[in-house]
Amino acid sequence: MANAVLNKLDWFLHDKGAHGKEMLMSASRRWPNVRFVRYADDWCVFVTRSSKQYAETLRDAIREFLDRECGLQLSAEKTHITHVRDGFDFLGFHLELSIGQNAKPVPKIKIGPKAKKNLRERLAEAMRRRPHQESVAMRLNRGSAVVRGWSEYYRIAHNFTAIAGTLDHWALWTALKAICRKLDIPTGTAMKRFYRDGTIQVEESCRLETFTGIKMKMDYRGPRPYKPGVAIYETDDEMEANFTRFNERARMGSTDAKYRALRNDNYRCRQCGKPVIDITSQVDHIIPVKRFASFALASFDDNLQTLCLDCHREKHRAK
Repeated sequence: MANAVLNKLDWFLHDKGAHGKEMLMSASRRWPNVRFVRYADDWCVFVTRSSKQYAETLRDAIREFLDRECGLQLSAEKTHITHVRDGFDFLGFHLELSIGQNAKPVPKIKIGPKAKKNLRERLAEAMRRRPHQESVAMRLNRGSAVVRGWSEYYRIAHNFTAIAGTLDHWALWTALKAICRKLDIPTGTAMKRFYRDGTIQVEESCRLETFTGIKMKMDYRGPRPYKPGVAIYETDDEMEANFTRFNERARMGSTDAKYRALRNDNYRCRQCGKPVIDITSQVDHIIPVKRFASFALASFDDNLQTLCLDCHREKHRAK
């Protein structure tokens, strides 16, 4: 909706700037020039070779245009005029003019303090503020999803590598506190049981991803075209993750049960003997869950078996 309504603003600001040969002439004569960038309803206008008075006049013109053509009011408290040397925040980043490697002033994109504060909140929501029955493995999967998603967005920042270690410290202790609270164990015991290779993990294939393991991105080309994969039937972690929909199945804690079964069966399908890993297997209850009062009561070790996807599919197809 913002793109539809503010399309007129795009053309208004475009006409305020000089382009092509006119831009070269403006630069040679030291005339002001205007550029802008907009993402939905967040936008910035950049003015070169001008005074603050020129910028204030342009702001008033934009306010009048939005009121007249778009029926919108420009927010006075959110609209600021600042010099690039003082920096400004945009879309979670802090942009400022700094000294580059060649001792020349260059624009730099940095991660803003608000973005780091929001990250701590998201990590807590993904791993600590969860239903008590939710498994440790599922919490680590949720936390890893936050790490990957946040890093993919912010790794274009110049200070991403510099603060990655601090971010890993936050994520690790958030996960440890969540484990200690769930299992009612002290921090030292949780470290001995789950801390390996610099992160928290249940198994090698189920570990909390790290910010330091994600490289900074300096190539700003667009993403690759999306190619949908082959649809597969519901997995154990999907059933636990979507607990609001599958509440009647009481699948909370199923991911931890899956890794217990994998270890007990030496990562082999009990039906056909084929080697499996977490993503190529399912945990199966020998006596169905519906015969027990809860999922937790049904998930004792002797009632769990590891089946490959084919054997698991054939078993339920036969039923």
